[in-house]
Amino acid sequence: ARFTVAPRRAMAEYASVSSSVCEKVDTKKITPEEAAALASASPAVVLSERIRPNERVLILGAGGGVGSHLCQLARMKGASYICGLSREPQRLLDAPLSCDDAIDYTQENIYESKKYQQEPFDTIIDLACGGWPQLVENRRHKLPSIVKPASQGGRYITITSDTPYFDASSFFHIIGIFLLKPLRRYILSRLFTRKSLPTFTSIMDCLPETRDVMTKTMNLANEGKLQAVIDGPYPMDTEGVRKAFHTLQSRHPKGKVVVKVADL
Repeated sequence: ARFTVAPRRAMAEYASVSSSVCEKVDTKKITPEEAAALASASPAVVLSERIRPNERVLILGAGGGVGSHLCQLARMKGASYICGLSREPQRLLDAPLSCDDAIDYTQENIYESKKYQQEPFDTIIDLACGGWPQLVENRRHKLPSIVKPASQGGRYITITSDTPYFDASSFFHIIGIFLLKPLRRYILSRLFTRKSLPTFTSIMDCLPETRDVMTKTMNLANEGKLQAVIDGPYPMDTEGVRKAFHTLQSRHPKGKVVVKVADL
């Protein structure tokens, strides 16, 4: 199961969730820890539906909880080339992620990559924050882009804001971040910057309050098409929970962070 609005007492031994987003788990094929990771990573299934056959795809934040699963699904959806950004690029090249290329963003600025300026991506999926401002900045300086413009089918898709931390001190700040700014970019990228920037699409609230996506996710795992990638599991004690939260706070988990409450 997953939460539909926001976690409530997530570190308690019991939690209330809506039955509308629950799904049965075949424990002969999927462990409880894997099921927890898959449920939380289900946005990857929604994002993968937007990938077109034979596309060249760049995934920002490819080593994280959602990214580790999206890399697998992108290949299944027919992406011809997948490149991921991560501080540990080797993880992205190894199974089950199996990217074609992986870049350590602390060592190389992909937006300045001659290789990808000459062979740009069809789609960028940003799970890490900050990709769109970088594209706009390169455009301002008239630098070659690593993604095709909208006029050639280029797309930029994100489920994040520009920064991981932002001013939420007022209702108007929140509306500006999550509604007005994405809406402005959506319109401008389709009407006025089609020859220089990809289309902008923000799908921060991408999960329906039904079990459809959950069912798809678990079915893919049962069929062996999607493998849960877990950071942990951490034990349900003070030290284990602290480590889990420190990992989340670092914004560099190696998959979905899972805390094991108890043996079933």
